[in-house]
Order: sequence, then C-alpha cells, then structure tokens
Amino acid sequence: MLSFSSPSPSSPPWHYWRADLPDIKEMSMARGTTLALPLHFHQEDQLAFILSGCRHFLIAGQPVHLTAGQALLIPAGTPHISQDADPARVGQTLCLNLYLTPGLPLDRADCAALIRHCLGDRPSHVHLAAPPRLPLPMQDMPLTMSIQSLARQANMSREAYSRRFQRHHGLSPQTFRLLQQLNHVKTQLRAGVGSLQAAMEAGFADQSHMGRLFRRTFGTTPGRYRTGPLPR
Repeated sequence: MLSFSSPSPSSPPWHYWRADLPDIKEMSMARGTTLALPLHFHQEDQLAFILSGCRHFLIAGQPVHLTAGQALLIPAGTPHISQDADPARVGQTLCLNLYLTPGLPLDRADCAALIRHCLGDRPSHVHLAAPPRLPLPMQDMPLTMSIQSLARQANMSREAYSRRFQRHHGLSPQTFRLLQQLNHVKTQLRAGVGSLQAAMEAGFADQSHMGRLFRRTFGTTPGRYRTGPLPR
C-alpha cells in the first residue's frame, strides 16, 4: 500500500510525486481539513479517490460530492473548483489523486482497478465527469499568442470573443491562458527544469509571482513539486 513520510505542520497540504507506472504520469496525496483549490484544470485525466473525510467539486456549474470510498474521474482540460466542507463536522480529509495519460478509454471498472492496484482498496462508487461540451479553442495555441490575435482569427472583437469564451467554458480566456502557463510550468518542473527557467519559458516575468499563483492553484510550492516526497 502507498504511503509517504508525514509532512511537517508548516508544509503545504498537497504532495506530488512521479509514478513509475504505465499511463500514470504522477500522483498526489492531500491530508488536512482545508484542501480547497480555486478554478483550475490539468493536462492529464485526474482520478481522485477519497480515503477519509469528503471533498466537494464544482464542474461546469454542477456540484459533485465525494465521501470516503468514492472516486471521481475528471477529463483533461476540464475546469473545476475544489471546495471544503465544515471541518468541525467532517474532520480531516485524506485524498489520493492519479494523473493519467489523457484520452484513455476508461470506464468505472478501469478506474476501480487502477485505484486497487495503487492502494489495494476498491472504491465503492466512481463518478465520471463529462468532458467540456466544446473543445477549448486556445488549448493548442502557443502561450505567446495574444487574446487579441485569437479574437482576430475568429473575426471577432476582443470583447465579443471573451464573452463567448466565458459563456461556453465558464472562465475567461485570460484565466484559461494563465492556467495554461501554470500547467506548462508543472510540465517543466516534472522534467527537472528549475523554477526560474520554467517561469520564464511559460511567459512569467516574475518568478515569485508565478510561485504564489502555483501554490494557490495546485496546493504546493514549485520547489516542493519539483522534488516531491519519496513514496514508500
């Protein structure tokens, strides 16, 4: 069964490490009473499994509530929010996330088998979140391409393009671009690139600003993410 050394009280609640398993890019474990994360998405499919406590997600305006023993598969590129429950009522939550090769044809049985392989435990139920209704038109665009240029390609004004993007996808193109940059930083850090170089390659002018956004979005610092705890 997976485990890792207990974090210090001052360390971030989310801990990531690379997985030496087919189709699992990395894993993360979170333990605590406050695990909320703002609107974000991942470049991989995310499979979340609740070992204790509960977690609440908001996906495309729809709430998804997970209790201990339940799992949720969130397709790559799906914006979502993670919310906290009342810690006095729920207590501490322990959650494992698997970040998978995007686009794998996974059903509930496949997800349960992956979790059992990693933890020796089967979920009582697996929720499958629907992928975005429409492809995000910016997902394959270079990070250096401006919103104005994207609007011009669509023969729209910047304001009209932003309104339509927000209506279809639930976030502004500016927010999507920022999350794209942070996911690019994750990819670079995972490959061993230093925080400063990763920030510059993603288009951030200020490494400390990138670091604050990274911790708020992913629940850990770029330095801790790059090294990761040693799983046992």
